[in-house]
Amino acid sequence: MFRHSNEQTCYFRLPQLSDRCAATDGVLTTKEILSWNAFYEEYSLTKGVLFEDNVSAPGITTADWYHTLQEEFTVFSENSQPETTLQKLKQTLDDLEARAKSGSFIICAMNYEAGFLFEPKLHQVAKQFTNEIRLLQAFVFQSKKKIRYQTPNLNELGVSEIESILPENAKQIYTDQVKRGQSFLKEGESYELNLSFETKVKAKGNPFFIYQKLKRKQKTKYSAYLPLNRSVILSLSPELFWNLEDKNITTEPMKGTSLRGISYQEDLIARKDLETSEKERAENVMITDLFRNDLGKISEIGSVEVPSLFQTVPLDSVWQMVSVVKSKLNGNISFSNLVSQLFPSGSITGAPKIRSQELIREIENRERGIYTGSIFNLEFEKGKMHSTANVAIRTLELKGEEGTLEGNYSVGSGITVLSDPEKEYNECLSKLHFLSSEDKPDFEILETLRFFDGRYRLKSLHLKRMKESAFRFGYPFSEQKANEALESISQVASGLLRIRLLLNRKGDFRAESFAFTRTGKSRTVTLSWSKNKLNPNDLFLYHKTTVRNFYQEELEKAQEEGCEDSILIQENGDVSETCIRNLFYQKEGIWFTPDLHSGGLPGTFREYLIQKSWVKERKTAPKDILEADLVLVGNSLRGLERVSLRESIS
Repeated sequence: MFRHSNEQTCYFRLPQLSDRCAATDGVLTTKEILSWNAFYEEYSLTKGVLFEDNVSAPGITTADWYHTLQEEFTVFSENSQPETTLQKLKQTLDDLEARAKSGSFIICAMNYEAGFLFEPKLHQVAKQFTNEIRLLQAFVFQSKKKIRYQTPNLNELGVSEIESILPENAKQIYTDQVKRGQSFLKEGESYELNLSFETKVKAKGNPFFIYQKLKRKQKTKYSAYLPLNRSVILSLSPELFWNLEDKNITTEPMKGTSLRGISYQEDLIARKDLETSEKERAENVMITDLFRNDLGKISEIGSVEVPSLFQTVPLDSVWQMVSVVKSKLNGNISFSNLVSQLFPSGSITGAPKIRSQELIREIENRERGIYTGSIFNLEFEKGKMHSTANVAIRTLELKGEEGTLEGNYSVGSGITVLSDPEKEYNECLSKLHFLSSEDKPDFEILETLRFFDGRYRLKSLHLKRMKESAFRFGYPFSEQKANEALESISQVASGLLRIRLLLNRKGDFRAESFAFTRTGKSRTVTLSWSKNKLNPNDLFLYHKTTVRNFYQEELEKAQEEGCEDSILIQENGDVSETCIRNLFYQKEGIWFTPDLHSGGLPGTFREYLIQKSWVKERKTAPKDILEADLVLVGNSLRGLERVSLRESIS
């Protein structure tokens, strides 16, 4: 069924902030960077669709903002007549191309199921759809703005949040589906299948604020905020389906995933494991070949190329393997021909595509909806076609009133005969992480340096650790700017100082100086034992940042007990560090320091002693500290200090 309306879409009303600023007048340009409040105020009045990138400029969102709706098109499936539905679908795309040529701006949300219409061999499958499911929702806008605005702070987004995520498929059901899929693979029905399952999401507050919160946790270049008549789509997709500039098209199939490590070293191992994984590389190369084949059908002979294969790209919670395929389209290709040839993305079906789509439908037995479909734009500039499309993964559709929202969110993984069903399920859970994890507080990466007589103690190790943490958190890091910030202090400072060097999400450094009093060499630090264990999954316990709640709370408890610091215990019962120092102990003439693989901050002074081979890392139980010949604590600010244990560990 085809429906067409020239009425305004019913958008969710945005809440009013108490600290809103004056509305911005005039047309916004890319040269301006709007404050969050300035952008929010105008958006709450103008509304519209946002197609955004919050990766390219850290701390800044670059947005294509489509507003002033002219018309809206919706195409629904007609189960008994897939050929008729296909004709209407193509006709709608042709009409949208004509509108774009006349100067309008087009935004489309195409559901995964539309792909069954584009391939006549799959029309029998299309007849099994639930009656009148949405295949395409398209908007024709009069105006578009290219703007940049500051990423909002967490406290500017109120209490809107995801409350619960309930998997429709339990672990056993999904792993059984993987095993069933592998039976088809072993019979030669397909080489790879992308299987998924749906979760039910409950949320509260305003979906626009939820979208902004999710963008803080999942930075992507292809996110979209798309209000529909009765729902709103929040897409945090990291995957480019296509980018078309006149006749030049680029696709970036994304296949292969690894959960990021919590420390810098673990993160490098996770990246290396992905790069060298036989299973992940096999998946990626199959999908890359599928894209080469799809593009080859609509491109000039000899123009299809793969300039990049097996790139590993860091997202906030996972590493993704990405390849790049480019070509030059034939001169007579219409936009509807382009979409019908490429859709859906092979990265979310499998290879070969047609048979994989049939098998996925048989195994999953559901409609995916917008998940693994696409959100794309279309416009013309000086007679040349421009279009960018994402693959609608990491995409949530919500319905309901502002106070109570419900929706669907799907996750999946590509399986081959080499896949381990349990690992595939865990990969799916890793893709749920950004949705279910707590909102990250606003924070800066921090280093505390000792300055005396014009010199910084262990400066190179401090900057190395800051750079590694910046890499893990996705913060820009410039050693030149870091040194400039430190030099701004050293040029005017004298005496013994404690210097705090801070790096924010935009890559800006600032330095703070504080007087510091030298302590006597014979000074002894009294330590208690913490009664709360370290959370091995807390990212902030492996990196020095301004988020130091746990350390501060344990330090205050120790001081209430008459101690200066507290020994922290890992979840497995081993010793880690203290709240502001690392531990060192001597046994039979050899010096050791606890390993920190399950939680704890590796200090720069500790790293210096390890590099000098003066201490060795060792798995350390509390009794090792209690039975040691000598125990010291130390950091780069205070050096080494003797220890007195106030009490035994309980």
